[in-house]
Amino acid sequence: MPKVIKSPVKKFKGSVTLSEPLSFPQVIAFQDAIEAASKLKNITWQRLRFTLLPGILACVEKVEINGIDEAPTVDTFPATPLKECGELVDWLREEITSLLTDEEESPKE
Repeated sequence: MPKVIKSPVKKFKGSVTLSEPLSFPQVIAFQDAIEAASKLKNITWQRLRFTLLPGILACVEKVEINGIDEAPTVDTFPATPLKECGELVDWLREEITSLLTDEEESPKE
């Protein structure tokens, strides 16, 4: 069952639907993006978030936020205003990370 999450970013009010459960391709895309981000040199916040974006978007089913495409890509996802867009990417990364962590911490039957 997909997971609908409400954006805490004032500039980007609305919701995002994440896949749940995540598929193997989604998990691998997210983990690959995390790994690529960890290898960045001359890192800036914008470069870090841009590197994470493909892995994040792989886990997104739908975006219902004014000013953002329903099915955003790295080419259409907003980058400005920097602060608010950064908060949006960081929030999505945290939400997807919690999906992975919750699964990994579930008790085994």
